[in-house]
Formats: sequence, C-alpha cells, structure tokens
Amino acid sequence: MIDPHVHLRDGKQQHKETIRHGLSVAERIGLAGVFDMPNTNPPILLRDDIVARLALAKSTNSSVFYGLYCGLTSEPAQIAEAVACTREFDQLVGLKLFAGKSTGDLSIPDTVSQSKVFRTLAEEKYTGVLAIHCENEADFKPELWDPEKPITHTQVRPPIAEVNSIEKMIALANTAGFRGNLHICHISLPKSVEALEKARTLVKFRITCGVTPHHLLLYDAMMDQENGLLLKMNPPLRSKNARDELLQMLLEERIDWIETDHAPHRKSEKLGPPYASGIPGFPILPRLLHTLKNKGASDILLDRITHQNICDAFGINIPNKPINDIKLYHEYEFNPYKEL
Repeated sequence: MIDPHVHLRDGKQQHKETIRHGLSVAERIGLAGVFDMPNTNPPILLRDDIVARLALAKSTNSSVFYGLYCGLTSEPAQIAEAVACTREFDQLVGLKLFAGKSTGDLSIPDTVSQSKVFRTLAEEKYTGVLAIHCENEADFKPELWDPEKPITHTQVRPPIAEVNSIEKMIALANTAGFRGNLHICHISLPKSVEALEKARTLVKFRITCGVTPHHLLLYDAMMDQENGLLLKMNPPLRSKNARDELLQMLLEERIDWIETDHAPHRKSEKLGPPYASGIPGFPILPRLLHTLKNKGASDILLDRITHQNICDAFGINIPNKPINDIKLYHEYEFNPYKEL
C-alpha cells in the first residue's frame, strides 16, 4: 500500500511528528511508500527546501519510499522553480495548492491568484499531479465556531464550501489550459464525487480524488461525544449517510484511492487553543482494509485503490507489499478511532 497524503511535520513542529518517526511507523505497518505534504514550518517551496527535506528522509535509511510535494504560492517565479524541480527530482511527486486555509500559511483563497497559478502551470507545460485542498473560504462561517460544542466546526466549513471549490478549481484549470492530473484531496461528500464524474466528460485533463479513513469510518455526530475536539479536521466529518455513501463509492471504484491525511498533533493542541485540525492516520489502515474486505472488496480492487491507481497517476513504480495486521495506536498521544 502507498499512502499518498501524509504530514510528517519536522522542522519547527517536531513535537507533532518527524520524518524519522513517521517512516518508522509506516515501515512497521507495511507501507510501501508515503507522499509528504509541504505545509510544514517552514514550508517546502523552493529547491533548497526540497533538497534539505529529501536529505532528511534519506538519513532515516527507511525501506519506505519517501515522496514529497512542493507547495505553491501565486508567484510565477516560485511556480516555475517548483515545476523545474519536479523534472529534476524523482522523489518530488507533485505540487500542492491549498485553495482554502488549513494547517499552515500556504492558502491561496482568492480567484485571481488561483487563476494565476493555473495559467503559470499551463505556460510551464506542467503535466504532473497537482493536488488541491478544496474548500472555498467565501463559504466559511467562522462566527459559528464554539470549542465547547466541537460539532460546530462542521458548520463553520459546510459541505457547500467543498463542492463549490471543486467546481471552481476544475473550471479555472480548464480555462487556463491545464494539462496535468488534477487531484482532489480528502474528498468528503458524495456530491463532490458526482461533480468530478460530470466534469471528467468536459475537460481534457485527468481528474482523480482520494478519500481518508476518517471520512469512511467516522461521522459528525461523534463530535458530540466526550473529547469531540479530537475529531476536528479539515474538511470536517460529515453525516453518517454521507460516510456510508462514500464507502460504497469507493467499493465501486468511483473514488481513485485511499489517503490517510496522517496529521498528528499533541493532544493539548487539539483540546485547547489553537484547537488544531488533523489526526494520526497510519494506525487505522489495517482495520480499514479488514472493513473493506468485509464489505466485499476483492484483493484486485484493494490493490487498485491502495497501490496501482496511485502508481498510474503519478507515473511511478513502487513494489507493493501487504499491510501488517498490527496495532500501533500507542505511537501517538490519542486514538481518534477508539469509539469504533
């Protein structure tokens, strides 16, 4: 299995997670590869950042393939350097655009700047993977947030924010003449999948999407339980019905792959200011695969949604290996899945 969406932190966030520890957990679980996101502190934006990050990963001597995304700003020179680096470094697997704010300061929320990103990528003839965090900030309702009622986070970032952002990103990419692989990260709604399916018939570039274990196994009402703040994430948990529909869509291979969005924080950062969004994702993978098998997933389907579809989209060849049935929740300060 490959996990194409992880946050291994390090830098000024070593207290959350490090490349060394994250790759150690991934190796023990049996992951063949992980692709690390660039919203670190400091972020991964320039060639020097990429070189230093890859050297840090190499120093761990892990058997797990370490892939890396480079973050994007709206500056054409930075985008051009990032594109050049994807051609220089095999381990630089793609570029990442935050169309809405999440952890870190890499968000590009306005339409003018987003359009500039797509135009520049088209001018630079980029044909690789552009992964996008799709949440439209204009649809956010921050005034509804109440940490005493964690479920209000699902109202702050409502479903329409995801759907609107996805539709806008596809439209902007199409207008700009983008010719890469547009990947929608951590999709959380059946309506989002339907929007992608409709768009695929209208554009000339490839569109893929991934889904997380938490959006397949957890649901919003769980945030009303004790320590509901531990289940705060972006995009938020959705309804039980939406969760069940997403699971069925994955079994029908209408969703391209599973990605954990592994994003550890200290428990104190979750339960108090800044009320961080994100949870550890690696430890749940063995259980998720058991769940999918119990729902009727064949070994062939599991190979596609955990490995082959990812290799095909990224143009990469990483030998597959089985996930180990091992419980490693103790590697992190809290287990967000303990109520299952």
